[in-house]
Amino acid sequence: MFGVNRAAEARLNLTSVCAKQKLNPIKIKNDGLGYRRISKELNRLGYKSSMGKEFYPSLISVIWKKIEKKQRILNQPEVKEYSDFDIVLVQLKI
Repeated sequence: MFGVNRAAEARLNLTSVCAKQKLNPIKIKNDGLGYRRISKELNRLGYKSSMGKEFYPSLISVIWKKIEKKQRILNQPEVKEYSDFDIVLVQLKI
């Protein structure tokens, strides 16, 4: 697909695979399964990556890092209001 980020597509594919199998990707990883075992299990179940190929450990690693990053962003404390701050103007020499 033109213009589609492959890692994002693979992450969505892994998430949908986990949803179909009623698996939580975070729970799977936190239960101690490594990237190799996760990729072997997905391949054993017959799932393919978004590119139509088998999963491999480094792809699972990339997907996992993206999931962790998304979780960190979503779990950040929400800033309700800003107060007591200064604005400093800096003149750039060009």
